[in-house]
Amino acid sequence: MTETHTNKRAAAAAAKSLLAARITLVEELGEALDAHSKAVDTAAHAQQQVDDAADTARKAFDAAKAGGWTAAELHSTGLRPPVAPRGRATTRTSARKDTTKSAAPTPTDDSPTDPRDDEPVAASAA
Repeated sequence: MTETHTNKRAAAAAAKSLLAARITLVEELGEALDAHSKAVDTAAHAQQQVDDAADTARKAFDAAKAGGWTAAELHSTGLRPPVAPRGRATTRTSARKDTTKSAAPTPTDDSPTDPRDDEPVAASAA
């Protein structure tokens, strides 16, 4: 009977070569993810600086108005404060009932209907 011998060193070298290419891909992925995370942090910091500067400008505009300037006078000189950020939309319940949004309109005899509603359903072939 013939014994088959494997070359352990050659097999290990081939495996290492295959793994090296895959490890390189993982290293590149890690670097790309780190760069993305850094960019996100940088953008968040920059956005905070923009928000802070806009808030300061709005306060200075309000102080100028409190000092006797009118908004129209300030606007005529080209001094306009940054637009304030919109607040989150909130839903409030009120005593008024708005039926136009909560109930679907009921069709009248002269209103157009969906033609699919009038079509009979065909029996399926067995």
